[in-house]
Amino acid sequence: MADSPYLFRAAEHPLHAATDRLNVREAISGFGIALRYQERAPDPPAEPGSRALDPNWCETGHSIFILSGRIRYRFDTHEIEAGPGDMLHIPAGPDHRHQPTVVGPETVRYVLTEFE
Repeated sequence: MADSPYLFRAAEHPLHAATDRLNVREAISGFGIALRYQERAPDPPAEPGSRALDPNWCETGHSIFILSGRIRYRFDTHEIEAGPGDMLHIPAGPDHRHQPTVVGPETVRYVLTEFE
């Protein structure tokens, strides 16, 4: 069977640690889109009353499909929580900046596309 730019053989790409709590398997297409499988471990406990989050907000656009676990996305104006079977689309840009956090003790597993 011929190679195709449309097929991503995930088993050929190792899962690597992007941070101490994020593992990523990715393919960068020639079409300006990155396809990623990610595993995000729970965040360390915050101090009571604290809303400590990463000071860096993400402004990249994503479409996300949650496989397992629960994740919360904080935006400037609101927060949402997503779990298995949920799909999200977050447009790119500062108006849609967001910060993810894991809800509960379970690692969140999801597939996302990132628009470059």
